[in-house]
Amino acid sequence: MGLIKSAFTSINSTLHDQWEEYISCDSLDNNTLVVKKTTENGIISNKSRIQVSPGQVALIFDSGRILDATAEEGIYTFDSSSSPSLFAGDFGGMFKEMWQRFKFNGAPSKEQAVFYVNTKEIIDNKFGSTSPMAYPDPEYKNIYIRYYGVYSFKITDPFAFVSNIAGTVKDTYTKEQLLEQANAEFTSALDVSLQSCASEGVVFSSLPSKQLLIAKHMNEALDETWKKLRGMEIVNVAIEKITPDDESRERIQKFDNASMYGKSEYAAGRMVDATATAMENAASNENGAGTGFMGLGMMNMASGNMASTPLEYVAKNEEKKKEEVKESSGITCPKCGSIEKGKFCSKCGTELSTVKVCPKCGKEVTGKFCSECGTKIE
Repeated sequence: MGLIKSAFTSINSTLHDQWEEYISCDSLDNNTLVVKKTTENGIISNKSRIQVSPGQVALIFDSGRILDATAEEGIYTFDSSSSPSLFAGDFGGMFKEMWQRFKFNGAPSKEQAVFYVNTKEIIDNKFGSTSPMAYPDPEYKNIYIRYYGVYSFKITDPFAFVSNIAGTVKDTYTKEQLLEQANAEFTSALDVSLQSCASEGVVFSSLPSKQLLIAKHMNEALDETWKKLRGMEIVNVAIEKITPDDESRERIQKFDNASMYGKSEYAAGRMVDATATAMENAASNENGAGTGFMGLGMMNMASGNMASTPLEYVAKNEEKKKEEVKESSGITCPKCGSIEKGKFCSKCGTELSTVKVCPKCGKEVTGKFCSECGTKIE
């Protein structure tokens, strides 16, 4: 028994009346995964016509056995005397490979039927975390996040999909019926996939831009339960929003502040703001502005900040860094290679007065200008 592709590309009533049965399925929408079609007596008569529309795979079942299949759109004649033709379009290789595996499996039905499988991308499947999930962020360490978004999947192995659920299909099998049992599997796999993203250095705030990477990890996590069992694969996972819980958000803010103010230019800005606020508070001191400004001066002394302005504070810090560079550098003895800070080498006695250290970058200089930064050497 097999399918033979008809030369007809359209149907008219005259030809329709000449056929025993004509079986077709309207375009499958985003919610419909499988539609089962059969005749009144449950038997597909010889020479009946079967129509296949774009985005569909048609599987012919006979008492639980797969007789033939096609994923190529068109009109076919069901020939009970021919062998399976397996006109398959894009699924040709898969149909031939899976034929021996599935031809004696399927629903324990006692009838012949055509199962139309939706092979288009099934979109707009919503997901979200019910409670904060631990995320080992590479920058902020262990934080807790909530997330939500949408994902899409596709039936890539119609044989496996129908063989797994064929016995439960009366007329149609919908996305809602599938996701009732699959949502828990999806959520569990997503948690595992996000952990994999963290191990690859993805900061939590960058997850929405990693759709393909997350989909890759999802298919790896769902390989046994979705791909092999049901013939399904994740196409895309779009995380629309990620929100840290309150404790994590507070820790992230402290971390960012500490990182930002560790740079002198940001520290200067912070000091300008703090000083301006302190001066405003001092001016409005109820014991008099003089008392307030005296307190501000005492505060600066207590903190070790003797600069009169934040910019002077930054300038002193830069000067201090230069001194530290200068002090940490030494003069290399041209004769024995010893690092010295005096005028003579302590090991061989060579005079080192002709070698100087650049006060700006710390490089050893023998001329009047530093070859590294161009600073004039006095």
